[in-house]
Amino acid sequence: MKPYKLGMFLGLAALSIPVLLGCPPMDTSSTPDPTQPSNSILHIIIPQVDSENVYTGQAVQKITFTHATEDMTLTQVKGHSLFLIKVNSSPNQVAARNTGHGYPPESAASQAVGSFPQGTLPLTSLRESGRFVLGNHTITRYDHPGAQAFTRNLPSLGIPGPRPNETRYGGISASVFATASLGATKDFWVEDKYSTWIPISAVLRAASTHSKVWVAEGHYSTTSDPKDNKLTQAQAQAIADKFDQIYQYEPPLFGYEYGGGLPSTDPNYGGVDGDPAVHILVYDIAYDYSSSQPSGVFGFFWAKDWYDQATLDSYQSTLKTNQGELFYIDTFFADAYPEAIYSTLAHEFQHMIHFNTKSRQQGKSSETWYDEMLSLLAEDVIAPKIGILVTNKYHPISSRIPTFLDGYNTAGITQWLSGDEVLISYANVYAFGAYLVRNYGGANLIKTIMENDTTNIPSLNKALQASAQISFVQALGGYGEAFIYSGAHKGGRLSFDTTVTKEIQGIPYTFTGFDLWTIPDAWQGYASIPDDHTGPLIWDGAYRFDMPGYSVIVQSLEEWQQVRTDTVHIQFQKPSNPSIDMYLMIR
Repeated sequence: MKPYKLGMFLGLAALSIPVLLGCPPMDTSSTPDPTQPSNSILHIIIPQVDSENVYTGQAVQKITFTHATEDMTLTQVKGHSLFLIKVNSSPNQVAARNTGHGYPPESAASQAVGSFPQGTLPLTSLRESGRFVLGNHTITRYDHPGAQAFTRNLPSLGIPGPRPNETRYGGISASVFATASLGATKDFWVEDKYSTWIPISAVLRAASTHSKVWVAEGHYSTTSDPKDNKLTQAQAQAIADKFDQIYQYEPPLFGYEYGGGLPSTDPNYGGVDGDPAVHILVYDIAYDYSSSQPSGVFGFFWAKDWYDQATLDSYQSTLKTNQGELFYIDTFFADAYPEAIYSTLAHEFQHMIHFNTKSRQQGKSSETWYDEMLSLLAEDVIAPKIGILVTNKYHPISSRIPTFLDGYNTAGITQWLSGDEVLISYANVYAFGAYLVRNYGGANLIKTIMENDTTNIPSLNKALQASAQISFVQALGGYGEAFIYSGAHKGGRLSFDTTVTKEIQGIPYTFTGFDLWTIPDAWQGYASIPDDHTGPLIWDGAYRFDMPGYSVIVQSLEEWQQVRTDTVHIQFQKPSNPSIDMYLMIR
């Protein structure tokens, strides 16, 4: 019996409640009404690949159309599996009916409705038809939406400068940062659970060469309990020491925070607050603590803190500044999941560096997908250097890729979903970035991205041109290849399963390859899905889907899995939208 699986997700409120329903096959005579709730369940192909039977012919074939339809005959494919990859190389969504099709011309399904099956599903219905679940993941993390939005809107604020000496803003002293010693107390502006700004008091509990850790009053304890939402001095010091390790590796590759890497005689030394240390405030972010909290904001960097209060007031906002180079870390997660917080520090440090390099120095805004992709790549390469190996559940390979395997086609790479669906955006941008660095230059590509004078797709275009003489769109065209080829089947093809090490300033940076086909997807262990289901979700080729801008979808048929005949005939319908490219891949 062919397995069924829901297509998409509703989000965090239903993380532990997977919904799997049965229903008749989709009516292929018309497009479902996207305004109506959909209970349609689509067939999912469970890939069947012989790890020992490696195809030696032309495994990747782009479909070139000279007519409205093209026929292809493949030989010597017995025992191999075929996949149809569609790529939308434009920023615009393409309707399902315009994406073309590929199907055996002799099939009953195609003859029943003319030359090709007409089953389509708009993206809106696809999202409404299922729920996103975490599978074997225990916690989820995401950034502060307000902090992300601020970075996107930088130009209206102008470029921040150094802090005026001994100035007070809104009752919060900025000068304390540079002079504070252990035991000092300082007030900070934070948001309460209603997003109202309130002042809280925190004590400097730990310090290291490159950081100072402030713990909010009421969140300090002399005894350790991983569920009490409090930190000991030893835990605070561990955060400070771990940040020192991160500081050894992140600036040589990504650049420095404002005021970092400068001689003490430089007028920008110490940045906004005049202190060369980065400050870390630990408190109950969003005041949402519970002893079994499964998800939330682990930490964030908010660039508002690089501006004085008068500038923020002129921005016509209610924002409050703490005027310093500052991270915010959640007490509960720091207490209960310290390794996740250490990885978060590497992630947020990229945001801080990024704002200095791209925004303060260049006056450019970064779209959320671009900034987040680079922060996830910082985790990817820095985490193993601080003891969080690629097999650790808090490394992005383990924490993001399972989500990507199930939801990669439901959002474009440059699209940032809102609300509960944001997890798929994190997964998608990480996977695309992971593909880029493992195939087009590793750490050298990162450094080129950070050092060029632009952001977003133009930045990737410049970096990819310098490293591989290709464009962003050309790299996107090869993305589907990396979905298919890993392990024994990799050969010399584009793949996630490629380890690349590059040396920057005498430091080796390694992006470790991983085999998508051995990673359990997020639906692992749920009804109607085999317990051993791994790898990307393969949609049944009988259907066509709306394709978001800059997206990929992988499709196949059961008869294309471990083909039983030596010869296969396929007929392709030309996409009516020229932005859609089609590839046939043999594995």
